[in-house]
Amino acid sequence: MHQLTEGGIPITGTITYDRVPADISYGGIAKLDYTQTRKLPSKYVVVKAIDKDGKAIAETVTDKNGRYTLHVPSDEEIKIRVYARMYMKDLWDVSVVDNTNNKALYVMEGAYHTSASDPNLRNLNAASGWTGSDYKGIRTAAPFAILDSIAQAMDKVREADPQAVFPQLTVNWSPQNIAAPGDLNMGQIITSHYDGNRQLWILGDANSDTDEYDDHIIVHEWGHYFEDQFSRSDSIGGPHSPGDALDIRLAFGEGWGNALSGIATDDPIYFDTSGMGQSYGWYMNLESGAQQNPGWYSEGSVQRILYDLYDKTNESHDKTGLGFKPIYNAMIHGEKNTPAFTSLFSFINELKNDNGSQASNIDKTVAYEKINTIKDSYGSNRTNTANSNYSIPIYRDLSVGGTVSICNGNNFGVYNKLGNRSFVKVKINNPGTYEFNAYPTSTYSSAQDPDILIYETTGEHQNIGISEFEGSSSDKLTITLNPGEYLLDVYDATFGNSCYALSMKSSGAVFGKADSNGTAVQMEGGGMQVIETGTKRDIPERHYY
Repeated sequence: MHQLTEGGIPITGTITYDRVPADISYGGIAKLDYTQTRKLPSKYVVVKAIDKDGKAIAETVTDKNGRYTLHVPSDEEIKIRVYARMYMKDLWDVSVVDNTNNKALYVMEGAYHTSASDPNLRNLNAASGWTGSDYKGIRTAAPFAILDSIAQAMDKVREADPQAVFPQLTVNWSPQNIAAPGDLNMGQIITSHYDGNRQLWILGDANSDTDEYDDHIIVHEWGHYFEDQFSRSDSIGGPHSPGDALDIRLAFGEGWGNALSGIATDDPIYFDTSGMGQSYGWYMNLESGAQQNPGWYSEGSVQRILYDLYDKTNESHDKTGLGFKPIYNAMIHGEKNTPAFTSLFSFINELKNDNGSQASNIDKTVAYEKINTIKDSYGSNRTNTANSNYSIPIYRDLSVGGTVSICNGNNFGVYNKLGNRSFVKVKINNPGTYEFNAYPTSTYSSAQDPDILIYETTGEHQNIGISEFEGSSSDKLTITLNPGEYLLDVYDATFGNSCYALSMKSSGAVFGKADSNGTAVQMEGGGMQVIETGTKRDIPERHYY
């Protein structure tokens, strides 16, 4: 809290906003119910006293009940301005801005009044803008509703870890934000999402799809921010649904976001309102929803497992009620540092390591989703193949001078579905330049195009290289590596059905260490020479939805 003016006349008040709840009484339909609108406190938001010259003469933040106190000079013409910004020095800083208006910060303010010698009461409420049949007024409440949903998630984290510090976050919301690709500054944001750069983008297109009151959507996207800033996500993004057989990285990331929304709100009903009058959306039950294609590749299975592990409502298969702290600890430690790709396997393995007395009950909860006992971060010994010939083993091992057979398939879809990609573990004992080659081993079309991505398995799990050729039926990746473990992601860029022989060989020893750009300094015989590892295409950008 920061006071620009010490002493003086106190001005107190409560800052509230209109919260429009969802009605899910209709069969499978979720809609906003404006008749049940309530005024809720705006927690932790910045409040300033503004004089006639437009200068801030006092500043504070609201408490958890939306209350504030400012001190201003007596007989001063001032107004109260509230910013769509939750701020606490060295702890958090979350702002909601208009991405269609040069990132202007949303505010609401009252009229000018003269401060007297007695305390002043100045309450302000951010109205929804709903007039009974449509949004005819300014939707002042929307940014504050978004902030309040995020505050719920932050409060849940702070319960688990009172010392948690939240890196700065910007939320981009506008009534012009629509579900279409294009220019973000014009509101063409595709869907509500986290962009990997500490920014959320939230839909606001009335009578089509608005998300400001869909608290589970907001927390879901904030959950991707949490993964990015507190834990780690290796998700490749893209379209998905709870019934899909997905890439394990995506399945965990989306299941985590869904589960966290129920955990933060203590409400398992996940909803997304949309349509004319925000009255034709959908909902699902994160805990008791019907199983659709359950398994280790399902975001639906992930969300049910995580929510069951958290909550106190136990079914025959669910004897755990861990609360959030063990889940939080697993996310910020084991999941963040796992050498495997982040997935349900790496999370459950860490959770069991941390909570040995509950391991058997955790296994029972996992088994209900047709997932046999998880014993390591790599998902070894899987039995459920989702009726796919390409799904297991999940990881293969490749050594220098060796070859492994790889087949990828598209029977569940393309890009991010189960079977689209093969994971390969590589261990390097000696520094040097290494070459990976992918050659077709069966009938293939001229469009077949293998790609090889290589990842470090320490730190941020960075993608450090990509194979060289585009549009070729074979490909190679040449890169200088230091001793350590690495992971390969091998896929067909056309996402057709294809098989490859993937080989690895040493292209020469390196004396010295490779730098982060795959360039090595050779110091044999006392000399120094820079060795380039070859051309590299752009590494794919990671998306979060």
